[in-house]
Amino acid sequence: MLNALIAVGVATWFVIAYPVLRRRLEARAISGGAPVFWPLALVAVFAFMPLVFTVPREDGNAVLEEGLTASNVVTLALTGLTALYLVLKVAADRRVLTLPFAMPYLPFTMMIGMNGLSAAWSIVPVYTLYRTAELAVFTLASILIFDRPDIQRRLADLLAVVVLAWLAAATPEIVRNLASGIVFSSAKNNMMPLVCATLGFAAVFGPRSPRRGLYLVLAAAGFIIAGSAASTGALIAMGPGLMIASRRPGIRLAGILLALLSVLVFLFLMVGLSNFPGLLDLLSAVLQKPRSELANATGRGTFWPTFIAATKDHLLGSGFSAADRFVQLLIPTTALADESGHEAVFITNSHNMFLSAWAGTGIVGLCFALTSLIEPIRFASRADRGTRRLVACLILMLALNGMTTPGLFQDWNVNVLAYVAVLACVRAARRAAEVPVVPVPAGPLPVLRGAGPAWPAA
Repeated sequence: MLNALIAVGVATWFVIAYPVLRRRLEARAISGGAPVFWPLALVAVFAFMPLVFTVPREDGNAVLEEGLTASNVVTLALTGLTALYLVLKVAADRRVLTLPFAMPYLPFTMMIGMNGLSAAWSIVPVYTLYRTAELAVFTLASILIFDRPDIQRRLADLLAVVVLAWLAAATPEIVRNLASGIVFSSAKNNMMPLVCATLGFAAVFGPRSPRRGLYLVLAAAGFIIAGSAASTGALIAMGPGLMIASRRPGIRLAGILLALLSVLVFLFLMVGLSNFPGLLDLLSAVLQKPRSELANATGRGTFWPTFIAATKDHLLGSGFSAADRFVQLLIPTTALADESGHEAVFITNSHNMFLSAWAGTGIVGLCFALTSLIEPIRFASRADRGTRRLVACLILMLALNGMTTPGLFQDWNVNVLAYVAVLACVRAARRAAEVPVVPVPAGPLPVLRGAGPAWPAA
């Protein structure tokens, strides 16, 4: 009975209260244009520091039982430095705080607020509060990087810097694997392919640039080096994405239907690829991955049932991020360990964006997951064609890629960075499209005096 009431309450909230709350909270924030060096440097170091310095754990609950490692301390310090930078920016201009409440950032901001609220019933409240603060800090820092009036022209430049920073951090691994003959997945990373794809989309769909060819080569190289099989499969999202970006209702409807079909095909191949041995052999050769790894979705098909069983009775979740990281506190994993032949199995990540949303904040999280994906496409409907295509392709690819990664809903990561970058681009495009065209009277042009930057540089 309680679960039924929760389900009805959540449905009512999203159908009736959410639209009202969205209108009340929406801020008409000006474009940022803050200096880009410090936020970009802090975000890049935080994102790629684990590639060069991390202390591995052998116990899924070690952080609770043994305390923080040196790399955990560095992560906390980087989060604190970034938070200090944001405090200084807010002290210089309080309008910085209004940026996350502008559309189309607002649904994701509301989701972050819900994440923090889930600490009230989290299985590890302190961990939920920290992860929520981390997500809020680096999301706002990402907004400061990309929210600028000229973002459509500079989007590819900024994303190229991120890709190059990742390649620099992963260079030793890349060199080692290339020497062994491994090209695809020579620096395996499940998150970076989406950033590389976004760079490619920005180069193709954005304003023409003399560096377009260079950026396409960089995007392709990064995508291959990251080497995620799921991300490669997610490229099928481009077809329905281009159709959804059309202004013709019939083509848009066909694109939506094709997108739903793509999701079903993607899921089927994830769990049923072993039923097609010829295709499995071909993909194994092309992607340079073992057949067994592709056949069971790199083990996801084995632990997903356990993860679902652990969270099925928690309609409001068990705490943002904590339910992923400490699922062993919800259900014993001994049966899974016996099945896999290991002494113990520690699940620290659901490897599925929608399962992460469900585990963290339950049915509310799932609703926010869908809202955060649908709202940007709706918001982009009045933007120019290139921006519509950029948003639709990125969002659909994010949804498919999120079937095997945390995506937007387990912690801050470079997928959130790419997501914010595209939201900033569509916000700028909408602002440009809505500027009224004022006829210029005949005669000499007026001289504008005192014009300054859109955002104080302090």
